[in-house]
Amino acid sequence: MFTEPKIVASDNLETRSYVTFYLDGKRIREYNGKSLDLMLNPNRAPSIEERNRLLRKLQFELHKALDNKCYPATKAVVTVEQTPVNNTTVTTGELLQSALDKKLIGDLSKTYKRNLRNIHRQFTTFLSTSELSGAITEISAIRIEEFLSRFKSSGTYYMDKRRDLGVLFSSAGKVISHALPAIKSTERMRVKATLHRSYEKEQLKPILEFLKINQPNVYLCCLLTYGSWLRPHEEVRLLTKRHFKKANTEIHLSGSENKGGKVRVVYVPEYTQSVLEPILTKLKPDDNIFTGRSEPFNDAYFNTQWTRAWKKMYKQELIYKKQTIYSFRHTAAVEVFRRTKDVYLLQKLLGHSTIMVTLKYLRNLGEFNSEELKEAAPTLDF
Repeated sequence: MFTEPKIVASDNLETRSYVTFYLDGKRIREYNGKSLDLMLNPNRAPSIEERNRLLRKLQFELHKALDNKCYPATKAVVTVEQTPVNNTTVTTGELLQSALDKKLIGDLSKTYKRNLRNIHRQFTTFLSTSELSGAITEISAIRIEEFLSRFKSSGTYYMDKRRDLGVLFSSAGKVISHALPAIKSTERMRVKATLHRSYEKEQLKPILEFLKINQPNVYLCCLLTYGSWLRPHEEVRLLTKRHFKKANTEIHLSGSENKGGKVRVVYVPEYTQSVLEPILTKLKPDDNIFTGRSEPFNDAYFNTQWTRAWKKMYKQELIYKKQTIYSFRHTAAVEVFRRTKDVYLLQKLLGHSTIMVTLKYLRNLGEFNSEELKEAAPTLDF
């Protein structure tokens, strides 16, 4: 016996919503479609309208499953594993495609999925017809190194390709329940960290003045990156009017809207508020602050606009090499750390998931020098 599934939701995206019902006298709450083997995640929706649509879909699917006495699901509705495979009959080409399909239905970023598609296309193009029709266990580490040698222009580029190919091999191994260690046996290259060079204090004003006149959207993005610690290409680019709370003095991001995966609240300084207020007054709750409509600019928008502005600023000697939009966030981090020496405060402001990320961030910025380490060293009295 079961009761009619009901939706429990609020007008706040930060509050988790769910579908609830009683089954055999036991109350059940479903926050997503996992129990039905469906990719339904209402609480990761970017807007209330989309969340409510997904909740209704979840409610419908739950009711159907309860009616058909197939709740919870005993096998996947659509998964790669449904296709029976074994080590002797499945070909390398089929297995790599199956592994890619399996990853693409997962909850991964668009960039990550794009990288996996690229490495799949590149590797399957590299392999011979006989290799594609043979067993994946016959692909040797030497053969994989031959492929990866194409990407040795930098250690980072090489290791990124090695990692992406390793993801496909790992996924393929799980499909056939057989470990594929060939990638781990390949050569590694040392990765030199790409640093976003911080701005000098006297640079900030002329750079921002240039952007205010020539690139208003980039100007606002830089203010939010610097003053509110937000990551430009995802967190800032996707901001809508509804993200601004308490008379536009705070920005509230749900766990699915920031890299740290937790609810995040950041302060909006007055210099940013003054730029935002005339924009926000014209928008509907789900309108993007840059486009003025529900759809944001594409992923590469700020990269493209920044590159154009950077070339002009560089000619005018306003900016140096390795200074990027992210440099505004780094500059803010340096300023706060030098003033407070509080790593835990900086972790909170930057929205890092762990203190280790913040410590690595500071080491990359060169904020731990030998004198500071010397002063912090423990002493012994004999």
